[in-house]
Amino acid sequence: MNTPLISFLLQPETALMLDIDGVLAPYEFGELCHSACPDEEWERFVREQDPYGHMRPVGLIQRMIAQKGAERVYACSVAADYEAAGKRDFVLRHYGLPASHVRIVATKADKLAFLEEVRAALGLPEERVALIEDTMGTLNLVYERTGFTTVRVSSLFAFDE
Repeated sequence: MNTPLISFLLQPETALMLDIDGVLAPYEFGELCHSACPDEEWERFVREQDPYGHMRPVGLIQRMIAQKGAERVYACSVAADYEAAGKRDFVLRHYGLPASHVRIVATKADKLAFLEEVRAALGLPEERVALIEDTMGTLNLVYERTGFTTVRVSSLFAFDE
């Protein structure tokens, strides 16, 4: 049996916006560790290794999206130009979202603007658009400034298939 939060997220009228890095795309670049790439080497690593071309999707989230349907599921991530295509292609390849539902943005403020764009396009109250994130700073920003639903990615572990 799903938790009340998971049940809310699965309702047809609720729209979901999932972050990409750390939510849809797990960081598993190292051997038996979360990452083997220091931040200062990230651009070179992305350009030379194409990590988004080798990442595996999160099966539980794939199944949750399949159960909900992709019509009201979106993905959004802050990205530099050198990583944008890889992120977008990863989501399209593994999660079955329409291309128009995947947005790469320059700043966290742009992510907030995309939440509002989705809300307005669907004619929903803010609480019916849920941001699913792994970054507490982003969740706190959205929680403090808006009425959007905020969900830490670990809450999805309660999804009862």
